[in-house]
Amino acid sequence: MEAPKIGMVMLAAAAAACAGAPAPKTAETTAYYYGEVSAFSPDGRLPYNKTESAVKRQVLEGGALVRETTTVPGIAPSMPPTETILELRRRGRSLAYGVSGSGGASGTVRFASPELKAWTCEVRLKDGGSLTGSGEIRPDGMRSRKTLSGVARPMAVGEDLKPVTESEYRMRLYEMLPRRGAE
Repeated sequence: MEAPKIGMVMLAAAAAACAGAPAPKTAETTAYYYGEVSAFSPDGRLPYNKTESAVKRQVLEGGALVRETTTVPGIAPSMPPTETILELRRRGRSLAYGVSGSGGASGTVRFASPELKAWTCEVRLKDGGSLTGSGEIRPDGMRSRKTLSGVARPMAVGEDLKPVTESEYRMRLYEMLPRRGAE
């Protein structure tokens, strides 16, 4: 089944935060994840699609900026992978972050703490529809559950990614490239 146009890349990228007091300082980090993103009917009973996903998550500017670069394979073997960059910028001194990115998404991500490891999100997509959900990063990986609504094909989306090294992340990106001669 063909992946929804807006779907898997934007779904993989959203995160969130709560309002807070003073602007928290967070260590600057880069982490890499790889795994599976699955789409289902809104009730979770009927599987729609599955794809692999590689995510580079950077926490920058003392935690004021979170940049997630999400890459998924092309929709056909001869198609290049699709990369989406999602930026979350802290609003004032809170743990609420504004969403912007290459896919035209906007909205808010609210983190539960200054560590920026657990979130809820409310995102509006450029082509219509909205994405709501939550996620968390634990030692065993990044996991999120979201709902895409207001589109022709609403769906529930689950993202289960494991932490990987930078070299494994780069290898996974290479594996997503079309093979020589694929047309």
